[in-house]
Amino acid sequence: MTGSGDLRPPEPPGSDPPGPDQPSPSARPGLRIFSLDGRHAPGLYLVGWLASLLGASTILVVFLGQPSDLAGAILLGLGTLLLATGLAAAAGSQAIERQAAGNLGYRGPSPFILLGATVALTLFIELIAFVPLGALGVRAGSPAEALSGLLILNGSALLLVAVFVVGTGALGWREMGVPGRTPGGGFMIAGPFRNLLEGMIVGVPILLLTAVLGAVLVGLLGVTPASPLPAAQTPADAAINLVSGVLIAPLGEELFYRGFATTAWVRGLGPRAGILRGALLFALAHVLTLSGTPPAALIAFVTRLPVALALGWIFVRRGSLASSFGLHAMFNAIPLILVGLSLGG
Repeated sequence: MTGSGDLRPPEPPGSDPPGPDQPSPSARPGLRIFSLDGRHAPGLYLVGWLASLLGASTILVVFLGQPSDLAGAILLGLGTLLLATGLAAAAGSQAIERQAAGNLGYRGPSPFILLGATVALTLFIELIAFVPLGALGVRAGSPAEALSGLLILNGSALLLVAVFVVGTGALGWREMGVPGRTPGGGFMIAGPFRNLLEGMIVGVPILLLTAVLGAVLVGLLGVTPASPLPAAQTPADAAINLVSGVLIAPLGEELFYRGFATTAWVRGLGPRAGILRGALLFALAHVLTLSGTPPAALIAFVTRLPVALALGWIFVRRGSLASSFGLHAMFNAIPLILVGLSLGG
């Protein structure tokens, strides 16, 4: 691995042996084992379990009953808030335990837990924002609503990463590939710009490979997956989708799936496993947001794997989010630009 980023698993630092009344890190119960004994933050751990269970149960009741009145909306909001709170508490508890272990390559919360917290927090905020967005003329299912949803989703992810990853000292922004200031106080421009261009160039053959793979799978299975963005009916819709797909989505997704998740797994498991896990999480998260039949979901998952693996590879190779952002933006831009040109004509 070459490049400016240091994504290799660090050497485990030395640590003092545990005292006679203190269990060793390996003897401490994991997050999935319900036990308060031996935990550094038992109250936070307990809140994580209870709030997550109550939130998930409440959401399940709402979906089974499908109430359409105000009470149902309030109950759903309460469930998503409880679930977000519980998963956030679980993330904090896990970060404290891993920090205390002192001998891990990555000492922050699991990307799986933080992704769940991000989704729950996003749903809660979207419920609150539904009425104000409607008053502003944002129609349900429109490109404007999709843009609003992406802003809320990325904002939620950024907040949780800032609090539970950067705030706990597990990873810094620079360690996650975010360009920063030079020792002289200015911003680095040349390096990130080169990485951005390299990513954009790599994005073209990856898009062609994905198009061929998608065409083969659609021909074999006879279904077409739904688009992640609403269909554009006007040039204005196409412009909004372009902003969503080329700027907003790549920024948030690269920070979370590459900067945070891939870096965490590379440090804990090594480059190959880290890239693979990050790619699978990225593809799975995208499929979960789409509606359709199982064959369509399978096509959506498989066709996202090449770009997901390429994004992880170029990010780890360069250690810069500019590289993966450039690839991601170019991959999304070409189809969206073609749609916009067809509407403009």
